[in-house]
Amino acid sequence: MPDLAEMELYCAEAREILARAEGTLDRLRRKGACEGHRMMANQGLTALRHLSRIIERHRNRLAFEALPNAVSPPAPQKRVWRPFLRQRATDEGRFVGTGA
Repeated sequence: MPDLAEMELYCAEAREILARAEGTLDRLRRKGACEGHRMMANQGLTALRHLSRIIERHRNRLAFEALPNAVSPPAPQKRVWRPFLRQRATDEGRFVGTGA
C-alpha cells in the first residue's frame, strides 16, 4: 500500500499524463484528423480521466486516514428520483398522472 507522499507523486504524474493526452486530442482536432482517430483519442482521454479520479480518491482517503482522531467521512446522500407526477394540466385543472 503506497503512503501519502508516494500517492502525491502518482497524482502529479496522472495530471501530467492527462494534460499531454488533452493536448494530443486538441492537436488532432486542429489538424483535421479523421473522425475515427479523434474518437479513439477521446476514448483514451476518457479512460485516463477515470483513472485519474480513482487515484485522487485513493489519495484523499489516505490523507483522511492520516489525520489524527479521524472519524469516518459522512456517507454521501442518496439520490432520490421522483417523477413529476403532479404536474398540473393546463387545460383541465386536475393533476396528471395521479389516477384521479
